[in-house]
Amino acid sequence: MGSRVKPENKDGGGGGIRRGLFPWNGLEPMSEPIRILYPDVLSRDKHAVERAVADDTVAFDIFNEKDADKIPGDVWRGVHGMVTGIGMPLGADVIARLETCKIITRLGVGYDLIDTAAAGARGIVVCNVPDYGTNEVSDHAFALILNFTRGIALYNETFRDDPKDGWNYLVSPTTVRMSDKRFGIIGLGRMGTASAMRAKGFGMEVVAFDPFIPDGQELALSVERVDTVEELLATTDFVTIHTPLDDTTRNLINAKTVAAMKPGLILVNTARGGICDLDAIYDGLKSRQLGACGLDVLPDEPADPDHKLIKAWRAQEDWIRGRFVITPHAAFYSPAGLKYLREKALLTCVNYIRDGVLKNCVNGDLVKR
Repeated sequence: MGSRVKPENKDGGGGGIRRGLFPWNGLEPMSEPIRILYPDVLSRDKHAVERAVADDTVAFDIFNEKDADKIPGDVWRGVHGMVTGIGMPLGADVIARLETCKIITRLGVGYDLIDTAAAGARGIVVCNVPDYGTNEVSDHAFALILNFTRGIALYNETFRDDPKDGWNYLVSPTTVRMSDKRFGIIGLGRMGTASAMRAKGFGMEVVAFDPFIPDGQELALSVERVDTVEELLATTDFVTIHTPLDDTTRNLINAKTVAAMKPGLILVNTARGGICDLDAIYDGLKSRQLGACGLDVLPDEPADPDHKLIKAWRAQEDWIRGRFVITPHAAFYSPAGLKYLREKALLTCVNYIRDGVLKNCVNGDLVKR
């Protein structure tokens, strides 16, 4: 189900949309509205946030689909830009339907569902919004770690279930002092850096693995840099993951890397579910090689109820109780952050189409000029 509507912006102020006379990206100034497709994002407020920053030169094609074939062909052919969520894969076959599209902006950070090479071959730039949830995600990662080191959820559940004998600070199996520990970060980008700053505030020594950051970045942040993920896992007490999902990070946490962990390590993942192999997490927790694990993301979301890890967690089997927590892909979320994300995703498209102002392009080396 979809709709094609123009924004209802009464003030005509443009909400930050840039205007220009000489776009360099090949799109001539248009007398018709700029058409922006939302193929898999239907907001609860009927895109009121987007309408507030648009003007009458922008029109929306809004759908909430996972199957590209359910969107009419004339919509695909006629849009000038697209803002995509995480429900619909945009493979080469879908991108081939785009005849006038100049830009695809991911409503978020990760863009693993978009064939960036296919887009580039058609001259379509792919962008993301990498800064909207930096603080929220790093805060969430730390909240998951603190949940284990201070036993928060388990204390609450134990006392709720047994108000007499549940008043017991000894029930948490993962409570530790944090200030004398080593904190590991996989991926020292924006969110990884924010997590490093938080870890320093807790008095921890910070170690990072990221082969893509330039030499000296670790010196600027006063963190230790290691050359392999196995070295990081073997020498740290807590690890948080802040990387994209691609061929180099898929199942990065697997049976081999779990075996390399310092026994009792606490792991959290707020990045992409496919980075962690759930079989390896299950085996690591059950053997106690992995002390605890907090996941905000899963390979299949919301979850595969038949997976042995999920079944053991839901049954609250004794060996996993207090050592495994799931949150519903919520690390990115705050009302302020979500509003900023929605505004910037739209403006990234419109400002490029109208003025040639390009920000946060992730396939620049693949675009056929």
